[in-house]
Amino acid sequence: MTEEQGLYAKAMQRFKAEFLPSQVGKTFTSEDVYRFFQIDRKSNAVEVKRSLGQVLYNLSQVNKKPDLEQQGKSYRIINRNLNLIEWHTAKAGDTLEIKYPRGVEDNTFFGFEDSIKIYPKDLIVIAGEGNSAKTTFCLNMMVENMDSYPCYYFTSEFNAPKFRDRMSHFDWVNIYKEDGTPKFEVAEQAEHWQDVIQPNAINAVDWIYMDDEMWKIRTVMKNIIANLDRGIAIVVIQKRSYKQVGEGGEGTKDLASVYFTIRNDKELQRPVLKVEKVKTPGTGKDINGETILNPNFKQWSFQVVQSGSRFHDIREE
Repeated sequence: MTEEQGLYAKAMQRFKAEFLPSQVGKTFTSEDVYRFFQIDRKSNAVEVKRSLGQVLYNLSQVNKKPDLEQQGKSYRIINRNLNLIEWHTAKAGDTLEIKYPRGVEDNTFFGFEDSIKIYPKDLIVIAGEGNSAKTTFCLNMMVENMDSYPCYYFTSEFNAPKFRDRMSHFDWVNIYKEDGTPKFEVAEQAEHWQDVIQPNAINAVDWIYMDDEMWKIRTVMKNIIANLDRGIAIVVIQKRSYKQVGEGGEGTKDLASVYFTIRNDKELQRPVLKVEKVKTPGTGKDINGETILNPNFKQWSFQVVQSGSRFHDIREE
């Protein structure tokens, strides 16, 4: 074995044994590899760098079954392990019994409890225009479900005094436990929402904004879903009045199990909620007992009363 071959063999052995285990689920560059092995401190830095470069090339380009995938200047470890779904052992009808906002004082409702099926890891998106009751919808989802599921509300707008004032108008429901603490948790989170998602809870993220990089919203949603287990996420995004879907485009709709839009209707002078997508409609019957309920593309107008604490006069349009 020549000196060059020996250096390459040592580089390959150390790369697989020391560097790769630290890079599972990550991307890295050749410069990351060189820094890891502190090449600049070696007397034969040029030769070692050449050997490591050959290692990267062989593992990503030459081998019939490559260990690495190259994406531009970055590499990632190819993971061929199958994440098998034990679907045959799943409990039939394993859905979450989610409750939705309702007209507290007049007993009007959207009817989504019967017309929408929600499974673990589902994503509900609320894409709405400014001041169209997006936050009211989220907070009502929290209080309607806090007695049945752990609920977490992530906000980028409220501080403690402001949120306390907002919740003071929810006098139609008891939001406190016997010990005086709230029945749902509130946390300030303006970025990296996927890091704090509670896997087995109802998570409401109000709202996701990415400055001038709205195309990243889809990636954030994808990461949120990846961090769920038995829970779900409700995500709020802004929608321009002249667009059908929210910021981030059609890609945000692709990931959603349920996609609501809310617009301020000038003719009705009321907000209007439209169901743009329900992946799994409910299996209930209509009033004639004949058809499966399907809320897709239906819409309801409503009023918000009592300082944004409750819905009123919900009616299908």
